[in-house]
Amino acid sequence: MKNLSKKSIFLFETIKIVNQKPLNIHYHIQRAKSCVKTDLKFDFKNILNCQEKGLIRAKIIYDECGNLIDVQYFPYELKKFHTFTLVNADFDYHKKFLDRSRIDKAKNGFDEIILVKNSYITDTSIANIAIFDNGWITPGQPLLQGTCRQHLLDNNFLQLQAIKVEDLLKTRRFALMNAMTGFLELKEFRFELHL
Repeated sequence: MKNLSKKSIFLFETIKIVNQKPLNIHYHIQRAKSCVKTDLKFDFKNILNCQEKGLIRAKIIYDECGNLIDVQYFPYELKKFHTFTLVNADFDYHKKFLDRSRIDKAKNGFDEIILVKNSYITDTSIANIAIFDNGWITPGQPLLQGTCRQHLLDNNFLQLQAIKVEDLLKTRRFALMNAMTGFLELKEFRFELHL
């Protein structure tokens, strides 16, 4: 592992590995390339060398100059959320920054949050969201452009639309999506306001 100097900005990608096979790697490479100042100085496919069977979460840490910092592997267990507290987000998270202190502060002990920016819905602390309104829609201005979200947009499963708080509160169908869960429609959910 390289020295984590405070002068660099660190980013990461979370990649789902099933039986030693990384999934949707193209989308992670694409996002990482868009986040660095120059080129990536490592090859995602060559650094992912997980020998574990089953479902694994890989965390690739790199800096804004494209240098690989570390690769970590963790067994994955799906977190279950039913209550989502809507909170204001007055910060930017357009890159998958390793420093998640602003998100953690916004979470403030809540089970899970939905971040609201300028009266519009963005994301939860760990996933993009979608609601059903004559088809699945996802916020046009998320906090983070997720890889699963992008895959679903590219395949016309999702459509972009600005989602206001009131739209979310009246939805009957709600889903989360990220690299690990894929698209996950929740059967039970409720929203609380803390704006």
